[in-house]
Amino acid sequence: MSEKFWIYFPVILTCGILFFMLSVLKVLRRRIRLKSLRPSFKENLLRIPGGSLLRALDNLNEQIHLYLVYVIILPLILYATLISYFYYRAEQPPLSVIWISAIIGSLVFAYLIFNLAKLSSRRKRIRLGYEGELAVGQELNHLMGQGYLVYHDFPADTFNIDHIIVGEKGVFAVETCTRLKGSGGTGGQEATVTYDGRMLVYADKNDFETIELAEQQADWLSHWLATSTGEPIAVRAVVALPGWVVKRTSADGIPVVNPGQFASLFEHVKPRPLSETMLTRIKEQLEAKCRHN
Repeated sequence: MSEKFWIYFPVILTCGILFFMLSVLKVLRRRIRLKSLRPSFKENLLRIPGGSLLRALDNLNEQIHLYLVYVIILPLILYATLISYFYYRAEQPPLSVIWISAIIGSLVFAYLIFNLAKLSSRRKRIRLGYEGELAVGQELNHLMGQGYLVYHDFPADTFNIDHIIVGEKGVFAVETCTRLKGSGGTGGQEATVTYDGRMLVYADKNDFETIELAEQQADWLSHWLATSTGEPIAVRAVVALPGWVVKRTSADGIPVVNPGQFASLFEHVKPRPLSETMLTRIKEQLEAKCRHN
């Protein structure tokens, strides 16, 4: 080996060790995840409120923990490489080696910190959404005492319907919209959002998308149930806003409520009654698709 190779060998060794470490940790993480997906029982369970978001949170937590390990280990590897160079060479490394090591280490460290910050921000958003769906799901579960069927986290084509309610007054698809209060709330009090039948009006923005999304999901569910049961079924959309007081300024549009208003909503909503036979067919189709695989 040439003298030049041994000069740069510590840098090459550092990169090799880091790459090997990342590869091993990723393989171990994948194996652990695969084993965790094999329950000890065979019967599929109904999906829970925010189940998809909970799985996404678990995945993000694993990634964040891995990046934290990388951030801690990287400086130790660089330090061990420098000490090894002094030990084996018994001389100060060339300035070029120091600069190359510092640049590579800084770039990798910056990359790790950037991804860690991005994952943490995403985790915060998903956590907020999960807590919102959980709060709405717990309120909706109270309707089961009144004879309604309640399904959560229903898997559609490329999206999930947060909640589905089936009962004597028809079928409803509930979209949960979880949003931080920002300057709209004071302390532990609930903030207010205005609904004019077309959009949600917050203090800092107008939201058309949530209403449109809820209507699109209800239309999709109507089509899917009609195809599955062979009978036309009109599904009505509902938007739930946990932590917000809804001030309605128009009678037009779909229902938009705080989760605490579900009991009142389903007490006064105009019924679209279904026969017992149709309710049974709808239940069979929903449960077949709304169980974990």
